[in-house]
Amino acid sequence: MNIINSYLPAFVVAALICGGLTFYVKKMAEKFKLTDLPSPRKIHTKPIPRLGGVAIVITVIGLVLAYSLASQRLSFTSFHIWVFDKRLLGALIGAGILFIVGIIDDIWGMKPWQKLIGHLLAAAMVVVFGLSIDYVRIFSGHIIYLNSWIVPIALFGYHYTFVVWGDLLTIFWIILLINTVNFLDGLDGLAVGVSLIAGLSLFFLSLSLNQPAVALLAIIFSGALTGFLPWNFNPARIFMGDSGSMFLGYMLGILSIISGGKIATAFLILGLPLLDVIWVVSRRIFHGASPFAADKLHLHHRLLKIGLTQRQAVLVLYLIAAAFGVVAVVAGISGTQTKVEAFLGLLGLMLALVIMLIVLEYRRRARNVE
Repeated sequence: MNIINSYLPAFVVAALICGGLTFYVKKMAEKFKLTDLPSPRKIHTKPIPRLGGVAIVITVIGLVLAYSLASQRLSFTSFHIWVFDKRLLGALIGAGILFIVGIIDDIWGMKPWQKLIGHLLAAAMVVVFGLSIDYVRIFSGHIIYLNSWIVPIALFGYHYTFVVWGDLLTIFWIILLINTVNFLDGLDGLAVGVSLIAGLSLFFLSLSLNQPAVALLAIIFSGALTGFLPWNFNPARIFMGDSGSMFLGYMLGILSIISGGKIATAFLILGLPLLDVIWVVSRRIFHGASPFAADKLHLHHRLLKIGLTQRQAVLVLYLIAAAFGVVAVVAGISGTQTKVEAFLGLLGLMLALVIMLIVLEYRRRARNVE
C-alpha cells in the first residue's frame, strides 16, 4: 500500500479542517467571552480565548466516523457493532464522555475529583468494549500476561468478562496520560507539539509493525494537531482548554494499546513529561498538598526560571521529545534490549536536566541577590 496515497490525504484533510474550525471556535469564544484570564500562576498576560480543543475533537471524531462509514480501514478486530469496530466504538464513546467533561470544566469549572470521575468513566468505557492491555514486557525480555484473573459479569442481560489486572492497568494508563498532557499544557504550543510528535512516532511505528488501522488513526490525530498548532504556538491566539488537553492524552493512551502493546514505546516518547508529572505530584503529596494543586514546579516552568523565553523552552522540549520519538520507534522495531537502553538513557537525561536546571536557577538567584 502506497504510504503517500493511503495516509497523506487523511493528514492534510484533518489539518485543513481543524485549522478552519479553530478560526470559528476562536470567534465564538471571543463573542461569548469564554477566555482564559491572566493570574499569578499563569504565563500569559492578557485574556486568551479557550475551547480550541473543540476543533481538535470534532475533527478527529468526525473523520473517524467518516472513515468508518465509508470503508473498513479503521478495523482493529473482526467484531463490529453496526459499521464500527467494537474497540473503536468504545474509544469514541469514552472520548464523548471526556469531551463533555472538558467543555463543562472550560466554561463553568470543575473540581479535580469531579474531573477524575469523568476520566474514570471514559477509561472504563474503553475497557467495557474490549480494549485492554493483555501483557507487558519486563526488562529481562519475559512477557507477563495479565489475563490470569478473570471475573465473569452478567449485567442487564449481557455477559462480560472482566480481566482484572489487564483492565485495571488499562484504566490507570489512560488516566495517567490524560493528566500528563493536561499538566503539560502550561506553555503556548507545548502540549500540542509534544502530542503531535508522539502521534507521528506512533504512526511510523504502526507502519513498521504492519498495523494500518492504527497508523490511519494516528495520522488523523496528528493531522488535526498540525492544523491547530499554528493557532496555539507562542504567542497563542487560542488555548485548547481541558476539553483539548484531556482528549490528547486520552488519544495517545488509545493509540498505544489498541493494536498490541506499545506501552513502553509511548512511555519513551512521553518519558520526560511522565517523569516530570510523577516527580511533581510526589513532591506535592510529600509536602501535604493536593496532587492536583497548581504550581510552577514543572520542567517547563523551570526552563523559564533560568531565563529561556516561552518559545525557547518549548523548542527545547520539542527537540527532546523528537529525539526520544526517533529512539522509541527504533526501539519498538529492534526489541526489548534497545528499549531498556533507551529507558536508562531517558532516566539519565532527566537526572542531568534536573541537576542543570537547579544549578542554573541557583546561579541566577545568586546574581539577583548581588
